[in-house]
Amino acid sequence: MIENADSIGNDQPAFEARFQQDLLNHWREIQHNRKYPDKREFRPQKFPKFLPQLAIVSIAGSNDYDDRLTGATVSEVLKLQGTHDRLVSPPDAAVKQIIHDMLNRASKANGPIYFKGNFQPAESASIPFTALVLPFSHNGDADVLDTLMLAFDFSKKRKLELVFPLEEMTGDQPNEPTA
Repeated sequence: MIENADSIGNDQPAFEARFQQDLLNHWREIQHNRKYPDKREFRPQKFPKFLPQLAIVSIAGSNDYDDRLTGATVSEVLKLQGTHDRLVSPPDAAVKQIIHDMLNRASKANGPIYFKGNFQPAESASIPFTALVLPFSHNGDADVLDTLMLAFDFSKKRKLELVFPLEEMTGDQPNEPTA
């Protein structure tokens, strides 16, 4: 489920993950007063630690997308294991719906868009995420959207709580320390 989908424009949104802000800043640096920066100007070496959290998707047509690159973290979290598992057509239908919703919204946004939500795979726990989606052009054509880069953050902001059984439920009494 997507909770928020915010077009960024010239705003400075409050990202939950710092690397997403750094990616947006780099995207703006290489934009050069164009609608979309040329994807060949993107410098992944500036973000080596976060490459596993990126995915690059080409736009093949209206609502038609092809995977170009899916980072290891994205593949692992979304359970894309086989050679035929792709981000644009993951094996889980609920994940696929969210990915396609994000791609469709991003391809119509005419600029960067920031998503916050939860993937809810059929047979596992909910996966909270944020994603910055950046549009790029191809071959120097400033106004033709060709590629979308998705920068995922799957960080869990929630604290782990350990729950121990109540003594009454188990009938056990805690061991007293002996001297």
